[in-house]
Amino acid sequence: MRKNIFIVAVFSILFSTSVFASEFCNGYHAGYEAGYKQESVKGYNPVFTPLCPLEPLRGFGSPKSDYEFGYVIGIRDGMVWKLHY
Repeated sequence: MRKNIFIVAVFSILFSTSVFASEFCNGYHAGYEAGYKQESVKGYNPVFTPLCPLEPLRGFGSPKSDYEFGYVIGIRDGMVWKLHY
């Protein structure tokens, strides 16, 4: 019985963190595409977007919304990636 309760608890924790991460990841992918287009000469979409990174800790000036925070990180990564290639 304890094993079943433990398994249910683990799955519920994993599911809840993936729900919170989805808003961050949606923002990250949108920001990455925007940053890539901004640095691209002709405004092309990237061929692929990288996997969503782990959400970093927020600073004092960070946006409160998970989507906006992911967008800011994504746009920075998209602009930097384009400069390397």
